[in-house]
Amino acid sequence: MPRVPKLLLIEDDRRIVDSIEKALSILGGFTTEWVSDPDKAVTSAMRFKPDLILLDIRLPGGDGRAVLKALKSNVATREAPVIFLTGMSSEGDKVVGLNLGADDYVVKPFGAMELTARISAVLRRYQPQAGASGVIEAGGLSLDPKERAARIDGRPLSLQPKEFEILLLLASNPGRCLSRAFLIENSSSYGLPLLTRSLDTHIKNLRKKLGRSSGLIQTVSKLGYRLTP
Repeated sequence: MPRVPKLLLIEDDRRIVDSIEKALSILGGFTTEWVSDPDKAVTSAMRFKPDLILLDIRLPGGDGRAVLKALKSNVATREAPVIFLTGMSSEGDKVVGLNLGADDYVVKPFGAMELTARISAVLRRYQPQAGASGVIEAGGLSLDPKERAARIDGRPLSLQPKEFEILLLLASNPGRCLSRAFLIENSSSYGLPLLTRSLDTHIKNLRKKLGRSSGLIQTVSKLGYRLTP
């Protein structure tokens, strides 16, 4: 039986906690813990050992950014991925959190589909569906999510972060058509949203970099793309 992922909520608003837990019920199979006191956040993370942390950037009696910095400075918690929740939509506020080590952000108020997509994408990057080595292989393609390294027939590929995320999604689901909406929602590397028009550009660049293996990525008319080994 697969291990149930653990998620730590660092949030002071009970209503938001309830909405998050309701959204998580869509994904299913989560063990959650809630802490509202920023002074107890690191201690709770050390004890609970979460697979993912959702952190409110505005906390009573403390700044979520200070909590994030403390989490990333602690050897026992620094490897845990963090998605921070913010009511601040300016680019500068988002960049500050990302530069401190957050993996993604969600702006409040958020929808259940957006939140679950962000959670799934971050967990996928840290816990990819791969073999014992953690490397995903399909049709001569080799992707190492931990090292963020890609090869085709042994040849290294130089990929942009978004290109790697898109290729990882396709390679993790060989033969399956992934809709454009799915690829857009789940390609959230470094918290930067993927624009619809940009998706086509990234696919075009991926095919160019794959060279003779460009046919691995197939277009499914009016639906999306799939990787066919």
